[in-house]
Amino acid sequence: YHGTHMAIDALRATGAGLEVVPPEAAPDLGPGDVVWLETPRNPDARVYDVAGIAASTGAAVVCDATFAPPPAQRLLDVGAALVVHSATKFLGGHSDLLAGVVCSRDPELGDLVRLQRDAAGASPGSLDTWLLLRSLRTLDLRVRRQSATALAVARAVEASGLARSVLYPGLESSADYAVAARQMDLFGGVFALECRSEAAAKALPGELELFAAATSLGGVESLAEWRRQYDDAVSPYLVRLSCGLEDPGDLIDDVLGTLRRLEGSGFDG
Repeated sequence: YHGTHMAIDALRATGAGLEVVPPEAAPDLGPGDVVWLETPRNPDARVYDVAGIAASTGAAVVCDATFAPPPAQRLLDVGAALVVHSATKFLGGHSDLLAGVVCSRDPELGDLVRLQRDAAGASPGSLDTWLLLRSLRTLDLRVRRQSATALAVARAVEASGLARSVLYPGLESSADYAVAARQMDLFGGVFALECRSEAAAKALPGELELFAAATSLGGVESLAEWRRQYDDAVSPYLVRLSCGLEDPGDLIDDVLGTLRRLEGSGFDG
């Protein structure tokens, strides 16, 4: 997530002594170091082996689990020291609040995080807190339905042959399927597809009827986004789809029908 890199750059500017190393440096990490993971990763839904990374490095593993909150996965159970969520997304679930969550089983670490939150002025507002508590009452139901829908839509797009590729850890064709099947109970409500051309990828979010073209995810409404417009590191062919609570069959018809129309209009590359 490009916002993570923005936060790292901001910390560096304070002279905090932060050093960022590439993934290939992981064998040299140890106690006192941090491995920051997004799993599933935004926007291509890659999944990382949290238990394996924690055991092999000895470093504290911090996981951004925004794409797949409980009941989809419980990363504290498999070795994560901290799990963070953009609560604006699935935890909130209704696209009407701004909040973030940090979870830990270590009381001392939890106290340290709470102190940093208070010192930085990052406490949520009372309305956002009330809305989040409301949303958590339906979290289990929503995530189960959205995960099942995402799997159904991803399978349908893959079977149709209308996309270059479909990126979702719940597909057996995914390079991460074995890790995801071991680490996750559900595969989350977000997946990505790669269109056959950049022009098709740019056009797809605006042409869909049931998916709104918007940058968020995890809400009860389905959303689509050409992620390249915000992050130059993302493939120009990639479109991220967040499945809401609409009828799965209707969403499948919307995506497949729109891909066919774009293909027929000369957007197939």
